[in-house]
Amino acid sequence: MQPTPKLPDWLNKTEIIPQTVAKPDRFLIQNLRLLETVLNRLAQPATHTKQRTCHQTPGIQLISFLITLLILVLTHSALLVWLIGLLTLIRICLLPSYQIGPFLKRVAGISLIALALVLPNFWLGQIQTTWYFIIRTEVILFNIGFFLETITWPTFILALRQLKLPTLLILTLEISLKYSHLLAQFLQESLWAIRLRTAGKAEKRQHLVGSLIGRLYLSARAYMTDLYHAMMLRGYTGQSNRRAPLTITRYDWHLISWDFALICLFCLIRR
Repeated sequence: MQPTPKLPDWLNKTEIIPQTVAKPDRFLIQNLRLLETVLNRLAQPATHTKQRTCHQTPGIQLISFLITLLILVLTHSALLVWLIGLLTLIRICLLPSYQIGPFLKRVAGISLIALALVLPNFWLGQIQTTWYFIIRTEVILFNIGFFLETITWPTFILALRQLKLPTLLILTLEISLKYSHLLAQFLQESLWAIRLRTAGKAEKRQHLVGSLIGRLYLSARAYMTDLYHAMMLRGYTGQSNRRAPLTITRYDWHLISWDFALICLFCLIRR
């Protein structure tokens, strides 16, 4: 009977190898979230059938927004500011729940900066005037935030076309937005590729920002050159023939009646 072969001592030892879990890269995660927000803002508007604002004409929305801001800047009546603020809060409450959170965060961030600039007036003795200025500034910021939350960049471009602004200005803005959307999309794909390739590694990323900016610049330059040559080959002359008529729907009469009432109140109170 042959003796049973013995295993070496180093095979009989049990070693526990500590498992190291790589920490998530905050730089990549934060930038990916930021790019996702930018892409959502630059993308085509989603259709929400329950929102009244999606049925309103973008040109009428822009005119109403500008009239409201102009009256808020020119008025010195606390009653008129209170009425505009009350209507703005009612319109904000009608927004979907998933839009109210980002809206409040955006307005809160801008409000902190505005309050930091206004607070020194309390030490100058003009308390009543300072409070009125703060309230009016908050109403203006809420109106700006509501307008940005209910209108997207493509809809804003359509509003400019409906108001018959110069075609060169609209075309330049539209091309800039398209380039920004494509570059943000390319940067998002690059960050996702870097995050997937560095999973489980703890490497330093001092040169990450520089390499990303370099690749983004080279890709953007090549893409813009190819796009310009393609436009020249297709007979681009710099003139845009796209016309968007300013049509008034039944949903726009709410804004028109409110703006007319605001203008009448402003004129009466001013007298």
